[in-house]
Amino acid sequence: MRLFVLSEKDWRARLPYPYGLPFQHAGPEGLSVYAPLTYPERLLHRLREVLLPLGPPPGEIPAFLDLNLGHEYAHAVQVAWRLRTGARWLDEFVANYLFLLGLRRARPDLAEGLLAWSEHLARLAPEKRRLSDYERRRGGLEGALWFQARFTLMAQALWEKDGDGLLLALLEAAPLDRKRGHRLLVERYPELREWFRGFGLKAAPGGASSPRQAP
Repeated sequence: MRLFVLSEKDWRARLPYPYGLPFQHAGPEGLSVYAPLTYPERLLHRLREVLLPLGPPPGEIPAFLDLNLGHEYAHAVQVAWRLRTGARWLDEFVANYLFLLGLRRARPDLAEGLLAWSEHLARLAPEKRRLSDYERRRGGLEGALWFQARFTLMAQALWEKDGDGLLLALLEAAPLDRKRGHRLLVERYPELREWFRGFGLKAAPGGASSPRQAP
């Protein structure tokens, strides 16, 4: 896996995505993660606006964005381990679990920081809360942050219950697809059926995932 840290000029010269948010890409040259050299003020301003109703955040916004780089690394691990499913919501759920698991083992302090941010962001109140909306990238930045927070908090609950049991089950079931991944989750953790229903999910929605991720 290769990490590219690019200035805004270099980013715009070689990438089609807006400058500011890290993302993972799998191509003929292998797995890569792209990160900005600095966070543009326009991105920081957008995040401040979304977070304003929640009161003081648990840390600095650039530090939160730094955590997102690790999340994108988790997506690269998904690709390498054949754990991408083709459903955006499911790929994000698994990536949040992998990222949290990695932090728990290597940097428990950062894991606690991630959970503090997730508890803070879970208090957002986006209008669109259905997984089908998330799959279609509706709901904007507020919705994306809220879903990521909810996924991370559930990943923490699964870790507390089962340690790395889900990771071992995922690896055994690889390569994953949408149906296999969804079935594995609800059969191993039946309580997730009701949790997913809270997002309007009756059956795993389809749709191709993208290398472009939310923070």
